[in-house]
Amino acid sequence: MITKDAVGIILSGATTREATCQLLKEAERGKIREGMLLIINSGERKILCRVSQILPYNAFYTEGDPWSEARREGRPIPEAVARQYEICKLELLIEVPKKEIEYPPRPGDIVVKVDPEVYENYEEDLFGVPKDKRISDGVYRGIIKFGSLSGYGSLPIPLDVEKIPMHLAVFGVTGSGKSFNTGYLIEKLVNIPKNDSEHVSYPMIIIDAHGDYLDYVNYVDENGLENLDWIKSGWIQRYVFPNIYMKPEFRRSELVKPIGINLDLLNYTELAEIIVTYFKGTTEGAEQQISGLIRAFELIREAGYSSLHDLFYRDKDTLSEYVDRLQNEGFFASTIRAINNQLNEFYNLEDKYKLLSTDSPLKSDKFVDDITNNRGIAIIDFSAEGAPGVDLKTKQLVMTYLATILFNKFTEYKLNGIQKYLLFIIEEAQNFCPDRSYPIASSLAHSKLSAIATQGRKFGLSLCLISQRPSFVDRIVLSMCNTFLIHRVSPEDVSFVKSVTGGLPQSLVARLTTLDTGEVIVTGQMVTVPFPLVVKVPKEERKVKPTIGETNVVDNL
Repeated sequence: MITKDAVGIILSGATTREATCQLLKEAERGKIREGMLLIINSGERKILCRVSQILPYNAFYTEGDPWSEARREGRPIPEAVARQYEICKLELLIEVPKKEIEYPPRPGDIVVKVDPEVYENYEEDLFGVPKDKRISDGVYRGIIKFGSLSGYGSLPIPLDVEKIPMHLAVFGVTGSGKSFNTGYLIEKLVNIPKNDSEHVSYPMIIIDAHGDYLDYVNYVDENGLENLDWIKSGWIQRYVFPNIYMKPEFRRSELVKPIGINLDLLNYTELAEIIVTYFKGTTEGAEQQISGLIRAFELIREAGYSSLHDLFYRDKDTLSEYVDRLQNEGFFASTIRAINNQLNEFYNLEDKYKLLSTDSPLKSDKFVDDITNNRGIAIIDFSAEGAPGVDLKTKQLVMTYLATILFNKFTEYKLNGIQKYLLFIIEEAQNFCPDRSYPIASSLAHSKLSAIATQGRKFGLSLCLISQRPSFVDRIVLSMCNTFLIHRVSPEDVSFVKSVTGGLPQSLVARLTTLDTGEVIVTGQMVTVPFPLVVKVPKEERKVKPTIGETNVVDNL
């Protein structure tokens, strides 16, 4: 029986993987679009499928037909009497609810649009959300609603927060909506359903490369966190470099803090590698210098000094003295000269940016306790406003420091039987864990992020790697990510994206370079169905409207 919500009829030749339907007249001319989900009513079964291709046909517009000459002369053709229809190729996904398809649909089966009103609890019936997570109608414990299924006015897809520890990756070229949608995801993660009366927020540290997330700090500063019932975070803070923090307009806000590092939170090997990397860009071929630095640090400790950190900016002469004593430890003069050169470069770091001497919450490992206990959000501002004139290697140093204290602290939590969670969101991830093909050297940051990628999931420390060029991000680190938000990508990255995500249907691969702005393919562990979904995030659903990147070219000209 053809119902009022029917859009097509299944034709012969269906398999358990694909089928073809002829669209009804009312569903033609763009009413059904590629990427949409449809339901095949096959007897007692309901088969969920995705539109992979639409093929319009008109008998009066085929190559070599009797109307060729008329078209050539530009004469009118009586197309109203022509045999015409639209064919819809379908990719069969699952039987609803969440069951493998063991028998193909039959010719004549009716195809209908997915209608949330037909499914009282579509999250369970269509997307397989467990019933025991239901708190109330449309609200599920640990499930956030993301955007709307492409082709539908309002059909949010459920994402499972429990899968965040498996790591995320967000890809997309400039202008694809990548930062907008990441901000939208952040808004969802500060308001996660827990029970009838409670929502919780996921603790986050965000490396903000371009100032895309500073609007949240300004929004909270203007409205007061206590007045924003949709944000369940305990606090939100912006961290800028000390030289810019000293300006009055920054110091007026209690939400703005300076970036600082505490070398005493690093072990001797980590500190030695940071110093060498900051000077050389790599640790390759510098084994002797690293060994010499470690030994110098040990001699300083044996002499009774309690803080290496203080020596680095208060008593450089004492530090140099103990480096010179390495000649008594069997180190060559050339190695000692190299170490002194590396230390001098590192001293310049303090002279230029005051990262060692500035008082900052980041200089205590209690910062990690605070952000996890109070579900805080720390935005590390690496933009031109928050880090003016700061070179990439200094940003890599700060990143290395953060990654190190996070990894060490979460390791400590695990050893003490404490379970905590934090999402480490990193914009321009290729600058901090680059592939060998990308000409950026950041070996220590790279190794720490690799450690978080491989071991962090056991501790509750998660990565969200964001990049315009995913093929420039280390393949091994990306292979640890199990949820992907893929926006429009560069043609050069298509094969890489297919590989790192474990494969995408050809119908979606063909769209990777043509997705509309704001449109995103969501696939992986957080998705509650075993296939990718095409999602559109409506602009009006962002609670905090972005201002970064807005232009007014004509008026300014």
